Amino acid sequence: MPTYPRSVTTTGRPLRTRSPGEAPGRAAARRAVVLAVATLLAVVVLVPDTVGLDRVLPFAVLAALRPDLAAGLGGVALVLLAWRRRWWPALVPVLVVAAVAGAVVVPRAVAAPAPPPGGTALTVLELNAFEGHADPRAIAALARSQGADLIVLPESGERMRARLAPLLPGWRTWTNAPPSAPDVRGIVVAAAPRAGDVTARRLDTDTRYPWAEVTGGILGPTRLVAVHLVSPVPGWVSYWPGELEMLRQWCAPGGDPTPAMVVGDLNATGDHSAFRAGTAGCTDAATATGGSLVPTWRSSFPRWFGAQIDHVLTRPGADGSGPRARSTEVVAVPGSDHRALLTRLRL
Repeated sequence: MPTYPRSVTTTGRPLRTRSPGEAPGRAAARRAVVLAVATLLAVVVLVPDTVGLDRVLPFAVLAALRPDLAAGLGGVALVLLAWRRRWWPALVPVLVVAAVAGAVVVPRAVAAPAPPPGGTALTVLELNAFEGHADPRAIAALARSQGADLIVLPESGERMRARLAPLLPGWRTWTNAPPSAPDVRGIVVAAAPRAGDVTARRLDTDTRYPWAEVTGGILGPTRLVAVHLVSPVPGWVSYWPGELEMLRQWCAPGGDPTPAMVVGDLNATGDHSAFRAGTAGCTDAATATGGSLVPTWRSSFPRWFGAQIDHVLTRPGADGSGPRARSTEVVAVPGSDHRALLTRLRL
């Protein structure tokens, strides 16, 4: 009986025939295209500020979430690369860009050397009160328990001020919004008895929401500017970079010789180029204390996801003296879509 050679079978993907001289070129071209597309997508998602896209939607939002996106996309790319190595042309660029994005944000979680002892202790509590819906009893209790000297509440008007004042006996309270204005239009400022003869006034600025200036008392020569900037959302995003630019008048070195502080909801993070340009010369208290990656928005998200868009910024005076941050803490407050930012400083 004749014998025949044993048949050979293959498993997996069917073999593809390639024309001599053409297939290697086409394969290389495909890899080059995939590499270019993957790199471009990773850049516009993780580091849109490097190509000037972080001032427009949706990239302004992506920039705010850079720490989370860099960790998430980098982790997914590593898992997929271990599972399907042949996908490396698309995954390696994501890993590289994620590593670059991580290298940018990780230093903000490392505290700078503590300021020297001495000077006047100052504790500032800032919270976006979400159109006045934050619980005034919780705000007052937090301020008293933490020894706050000043409270700054964006999205608060006369309604919030009237509810908060009886809960803080002896405190002085102001709002920069008229009584008829909705809370979202104003900022409430409150000063503890220990703060002394502090005064507040509305600033005449060309902003969508009015700002306020706080001076005197415990602040000494320091000017505190309470701010609420517009959000980078449709209809408002075109105003947003310009309002960040306006912060230069308090942050830019070589300007006003007196020390300054900027406190409030800036609707931006250190990952936005407009924020970095407008606040150049100021020090972010949370960055200085290694806490700028703890999100203040949105409070309904887990604490590991979101963006720190509330800030306390400081700038020394011409002689180098001025407020310096000692610690920052992010605290949940019922009723608000933000978390409070509690900052302890030395003047």
